[in-house]
Amino acid sequence: MRIITGSEMKKIDLWAQTEKKIPPLLLMENAGRSVALAIQNLYRDKEKGNFVFLVGKGSNGGDALVAARHLYQQGADIKVFFLFPADDWQGLVRKNWELLEDLGVKGHYLADEHSFYLFKLCLSNCTLLVDGILGTGLRKQLPQNVVEVIELVNNCSCPVLAIDVPTGVDADNGQVSGKCIKAQYTVTFAWAKRGLVLYPAKKYVGELLVADISLPKEGLNLVDSIQHYVDKELVQSFLPPRDEAGYKNTFGHVLVIAGAPGMMGAAYLASKAVLRSGAGMVTACVPQSLANVFDLALPEAITKGLEETEKGTLSVLSWSVIKEILAGKKALVFGPGLGTEEQIKQLLQKVFEVDLPLVLDADGLNVLAKKPNVLQKARGSLVLTPHPGEMARLLGTTVTLVQKNRVEIALQAAEKFKAVVVLKGAVTVIATPEKEVFINSTGCSALATAGAGDVLAGAIGGLLAQGLSPKQAAVLGVYLHGLAGEMLAEEKGARGVLAGDVVEALPLALKELEM
Repeated sequence: MRIITGSEMKKIDLWAQTEKKIPPLLLMENAGRSVALAIQNLYRDKEKGNFVFLVGKGSNGGDALVAARHLYQQGADIKVFFLFPADDWQGLVRKNWELLEDLGVKGHYLADEHSFYLFKLCLSNCTLLVDGILGTGLRKQLPQNVVEVIELVNNCSCPVLAIDVPTGVDADNGQVSGKCIKAQYTVTFAWAKRGLVLYPAKKYVGELLVADISLPKEGLNLVDSIQHYVDKELVQSFLPPRDEAGYKNTFGHVLVIAGAPGMMGAAYLASKAVLRSGAGMVTACVPQSLANVFDLALPEAITKGLEETEKGTLSVLSWSVIKEILAGKKALVFGPGLGTEEQIKQLLQKVFEVDLPLVLDADGLNVLAKKPNVLQKARGSLVLTPHPGEMARLLGTTVTLVQKNRVEIALQAAEKFKAVVVLKGAVTVIATPEKEVFINSTGCSALATAGAGDVLAGAIGGLLAQGLSPKQAAVLGVYLHGLAGEMLAEEKGARGVLAGDVVEALPLALKELEM
């Protein structure tokens, strides 16, 4: 599903009015009617319905008044409360209020004790409250009367439907103001807004409904970057074919360079995830002293014990053996549990000289953060899979700034490192050097467990080996990983899920996509 920012929507809206000569009154009528239709669909079983509308001074308020008019004409009981004085209303708000007022509907300006008393009374007996206060118009602190109304709404039992964007949500980056309407439903127009699918805003959106208001689709050509909300339909198109006459080499062979004393679980999880994502073979390069243990833990893998340092981590002297092992491999995974010693840095420099798709994770990223110039030698395509802390180190910034601007940060890293970047988190963001963005729709807190990132790195590596492009492998891998977490949460609950459980759920997630 294509998504855009609130700022981009304003640009498209203006273009539609000036270049395509679509009257703003018509766009508002289409928007308000779509809200009314959504409400009717949600409350079919209600013979009449008692709806309370909160109306702002701009286009969001106008949309609300159009919706109120359509519902009133269908026999619904309508109560309208304004958040701003009439002198502040934009022209279309005034026009649509006149149309509604002519039908006999009364409005109240929420500014004194009596109006707030009436509002509280209506809240105690309403079918649905409709938030038409601000929408994408949030650009500064909310007025005090709006804050008071938000507190009342969030503390009442009446369900809420937000128009376009819940009041208090930034439609560009998903940040929220001090107070924010918590909706059960949000009807947004033309295309989903990026901020609605990012945290923390996602917690306030509820069920997201996208309504067509007849904006020309070519308006998307005005948008600088192509952004998607990843859904099942999209990732199904990325699924690698499965030849029934194929054999293990048909489905790709991945080389995983991972593991150190105390961190062999990372190598195990990444290697097993390669196989569970559908690849035919995996070879794991691990320190010599740990090879036998690894071999017993994962007999399905080919285990190569390599020369190690005094600390038991992989030595750069192991490169001569790794070069020989590379024959026939389709992808590399480097970093899970490796450590960050100087010889690991030297090993990474050697790995960058290999012309194979490379997934760089965990300690591989930490080494890169210390020696970013080694990327100049990179020959193969890259997929970087940082969590917010690793991303902050890569870009020399703070975790707070990363989390506040996840999409922009991912794009910045993709451009800097000429790589597909997977910024992990509650809503994982994938960005490409070509400025394409994918925001993942799957996942839950079940994945907040040690080793889950190693599983993701291995899964992406396995998909690369099956012939997917770095972009496709990253998007599909992230979606599968999140879906596996959701399936486990459904079966076991979100608490106590292990990374090993996620590995075992990957084939089930793949099967779900094939249905």
